[in-house]
Amino acid sequence: MEPKKTASNKILWIFAVGQLGWSLLSGIINNWLVFYFQPSGEELAKGQTEFIPSGKIFGVLTVIGLIAAVGRVFDAVTDPLIAGQSDRLQHRLGRRIPFLRMAPIPFGLVTVLLFWSPFPAGSIGNAVMLGILTLLFYFCLTCYFTPYNALIPELGSTQNARINLSTFLSVTFFVGSAVAYLVPNIAAVFMAKMGYAGSFRITVAILAAVAVICMLIPAFLIDENLYADTTPTSEPVFRSLLSTFRNRDFVTFVCSDVLYWLALTMFQTGLSFYITVLMGLDSTWSFPLFGIMMAQSLAFYPFVNIAAKKMGKKKLIAFAFLFFALTFLLTGFGGIFPVPGLVF
Repeated sequence: MEPKKTASNKILWIFAVGQLGWSLLSGIINNWLVFYFQPSGEELAKGQTEFIPSGKIFGVLTVIGLIAAVGRVFDAVTDPLIAGQSDRLQHRLGRRIPFLRMAPIPFGLVTVLLFWSPFPAGSIGNAVMLGILTLLFYFCLTCYFTPYNALIPELGSTQNARINLSTFLSVTFFVGSAVAYLVPNIAAVFMAKMGYAGSFRITVAILAAVAVICMLIPAFLIDENLYADTTPTSEPVFRSLLSTFRNRDFVTFVCSDVLYWLALTMFQTGLSFYITVLMGLDSTWSFPLFGIMMAQSLAFYPFVNIAAKKMGKKKLIAFAFLFFALTFLLTGFGGIFPVPGLVF
């Protein structure tokens, strides 16, 4: 087998643009799907409609909460299946790029359709349609996200390349997430002519088109055969999965990663409610506040990059997790103390 090339920073940046795309679509759903389908009194007063039943199932779960939970479970089940299909794929473009070319357009289309309710307000039909589209959304996300992540260690073939790629991916992830918070700001431009729901839908359509383009950029500008081993594997996916989970260090890493993404998803989903309900601010404040957080985060990136190379990643990650947990704890006190919402 011919030796593979080491990816330049240019290639790593091109690859990272794909992360901007999927994080934008994921951010739209994580941040605004619950907000849109379970509107607060303030949003109903602005003209939003309750498209799905608002009651609770078994007195505990809301309809949108159940749909979101089932979607996450479905995502977890399909991850290893898509990973196995990608590993075994024999294609002239490689094992990952065909998925990166196939998934973006359906991914973007399903994201747009999630906000279109074909039945009357409060109809169970809207809830069923939302449930089906949510499963399709997570399937499309997995079809892009899983092969995309599989390319990360192959493009980051050296220690410096891995740290640089992690930095680039963090930047594009935060940019994609930040743009997702622009939904109410952009929707406000169309609100007068298209109404609450219509303005939301056209905004999601515009951002989804941008996201699809971003996801297709690495799919067409990176030659996987130059940088990665494209030899298909023959080992059954679940046998490989069981073998992998026998590694105790890997299990520890996976557990921490799952908890991190759980916390991040909860924070993203709840942020719009923290702002509008706990802090008493308008939903259009979501982007400015997230923009401030992103700017602070980006300002620390060069220092984190240097610190990771000097002191190692383990200590740095442990500190970051503890600080994140403390910050998350403090958000629960919003609106309790006599402090202006914006200051808090």
